[in-house]
Amino acid sequence: MEAIDKKITAVHVELYDYAQSLIFEQLCEFSMNNLEIIPWEKLNFQGLYLVEIKNDLKYDAFKEWSEEFCFRWQDPLYVKRWVSNPKKMRLTKHTELKEWIPLYIGKSKKIKNRLYEHIHLKLEQPTTGLKLKARENMQNEIFRVSFINIPTQNYDWVMPKFEKILRDRINPIIGRQ
Repeated sequence: MEAIDKKITAVHVELYDYAQSLIFEQLCEFSMNNLEIIPWEKLNFQGLYLVEIKNDLKYDAFKEWSEEFCFRWQDPLYVKRWVSNPKKMRLTKHTELKEWIPLYIGKSKKIKNRLYEHIHLKLEQPTTGLKLKARENMQNEIFRVSFINIPTQNYDWVMPKFEKILRDRINPIIGRQ
């Protein structure tokens, strides 16, 4: 077992180093009023995706922006509706208000399908997701989607590790972890 453990440790280090080099490729910006611009055909693969929200520049500091965003995101209409919530620990990692705020990082064997769910799921549906279109208070927001195509036969083993490493690096403000 000791020899196997050493091999696994070496592979783990290699995976970590590889994950540190991963960079999301921007796909598009969209709002709930122009969903037709999302090039769905470019998302037929497995990998990781990042959803960001554009800072509307009404605020001078991230804390102000995040308080207003969390107030709207956690509106009683949307709480306990199989939606992920803001993570206080991740919110505190952001000290600077930037043009784009990382909202959510996910992994999927079918990114196209999963992203479609994040946008179009109804509040009543028991699948967890962002449910962006169902949120009336997010209709005027601009979102950006980026992705990393990771073709691997070992999806169930490597993707959770990659997702965690990127989540810890980017600190999306919404999620289960």
